[in-house]
Amino acid sequence: MAKTMRTERKPNKLLSAAWIISVIVSVMLSCVLSVTAAEEHGSLTLRCVFSVEGGKRILSGDEYSLVKISDALITESSVSYRTLRQFEDYDCDWKVQPASIMNAKAKALAFFCEKEHLYTSTAVTDKNGELRFDELDLGLYLVARTRTDPANEDLITDPLLVFIPGIVNGEVIYDVVSTPKFSYSSQVIPDDPKTSSDGSLPQTGQLMWPVTVLAVLGCFLILGGSLLLRKEDPGEKKAC
Repeated sequence: MAKTMRTERKPNKLLSAAWIISVIVSVMLSCVLSVTAAEEHGSLTLRCVFSVEGGKRILSGDEYSLVKISDALITESSVSYRTLRQFEDYDCDWKVQPASIMNAKAKALAFFCEKEHLYTSTAVTDKNGELRFDELDLGLYLVARTRTDPANEDLITDPLLVFIPGIVNGEVIYDVVSTPKFSYSSQVIPDDPKTSSDGSLPQTGQLMWPVTVLAVLGCFLILGGSLLLRKEDPGEKKAC
């Protein structure tokens, strides 16, 4: 009887060991899947500040819009991009284009997207001049300022093309941070010492009062000469 009981306990131990192994495998698989799922998405943070003398100016209250231009195809050795169908007219080998070409492409795409209402997400910069787009599929994105706070209208910035993930020193970065470049608009000339506060050019050292005095003196001389010419010459009158 005792021997029968010992024989029945062996399958129970085997079942317990199998259950423990299955739990461990399930946990490991869930960890792997969660890491893979996390790497299938990224984020983009914009930090909108402008360097001025003595510090930085924060650009809060501006709206930025975003749209994906290309899908990213990631393998163990490389990242390639496949332009979406609605943007095929702007297609190129995105990875090898110089900055000047990418800037021109971004401007053309921004004009096209605003005209056709193709932006898919918008966000507004907070009190620190920052905004964030989360849960982005991997790819190439266009970001443009689509509404400007009145306090920031003197500053302009170009649209951006941003890769997600980005590559920094050979490292793949899924949470990308970008700092747009700003400049003063052509209508604004800030703090120019060659310009007065009302926008007019300053004097260059020439005083105005001598000009006025000389002009009045010249008028008197002309008038005096005219009077003298009108007087008759006494010698000529006596000869007659």
